[in-house]
Amino acid sequence: MLREFLFPSKVYWEERTRTYGRFVMEPLERGFGITVGNSLRRTLLSSIQGVALTAVKIYGVYHEFSAVDGVQEDTLEIIANLKKVRFKLHNSDVEVLYLKKKGEGVVYAKDISVPPSVEVVNPDQKILTITDPNKEINIELRIEKGFGYVPTEEMEVLGEVGWILVDADFSPVRQVAFRVEKTRVEKRSDYDRLIMEVYTDGTKTPEEVIKEAVDLIIKNFTPLENISFEVPVIEEPVSVVEEFVEKLSLPIEELDVSQRALNSIKRMGISTIGDLVKLTEEDLKGTKNVGRKAINEIKEALKQMGLYLGMDIESRR
Repeated sequence: MLREFLFPSKVYWEERTRTYGRFVMEPLERGFGITVGNSLRRTLLSSIQGVALTAVKIYGVYHEFSAVDGVQEDTLEIIANLKKVRFKLHNSDVEVLYLKKKGEGVVYAKDISVPPSVEVVNPDQKILTITDPNKEINIELRIEKGFGYVPTEEMEVLGEVGWILVDADFSPVRQVAFRVEKTRVEKRSDYDRLIMEVYTDGTKTPEEVIKEAVDLIIKNFTPLENISFEVPVIEEPVSVVEEFVEKLSLPIEELDVSQRALNSIKRMGISTIGDLVKLTEEDLKGTKNVGRKAINEIKEALKQMGLYLGMDIESRR
């Protein structure tokens, strides 16, 4: 009796925190541990939606290579620290936040003014150090939802002067690793056991990103359920000979010439293109009804069709 295909019956978390999780899936048919593991890993690292800093405006600074008076860090260091601040957006896709601080001391992520729809996940992240007691720092931050990594070259340039675009890493997933072990089911011990570890930045839990990845994978495969695998009927291309014969069979009215030239041809008793191309230019010149202008029109019209006067039709059939 043939055995049935085995699907996983156990999926559970061995360890789970806000930023780390390790789960197990078993048993899987041989080879499916790597298949499932790779699909999940690639989706987790590339396609999970998150929030990132996309632009910064530091008042008094017009490009990222400027020094900031009264501040220990330069602009590049400040931007690097701001990129480490992780946000959650609850009711919108884009927000502009403000950071204003005066006086000597360290400025942290918790000093950023945020509306109720925004949450700072790591409020103790250091941003900069003010060294001048009279210095006031004013910064605007633009944060957005997105996925993957988006370099500044692919971002929309903001029209207002002073904004510095920032490479955005939207992914809340920091690291994914998996391994496949062998597991036993009854007498067989060659089934797969998938163990996967997921690290996040805290804006989403490992459980949340796993569910999101699975949902994306399912949505990408679902259309295949209704796909038609019927072999399409491809029409054979018309052969050169068939196309040639079709042209010869066309009524003389299909020739792109003036009505005067067409009437001249008809008076010669010519009714098809094939009848016309049998004649030579000398034949037409010897005809009372066809002048030089009409002959030139006829030659040009035939040329557009890939034909000419005096053709040996029989040798090309």
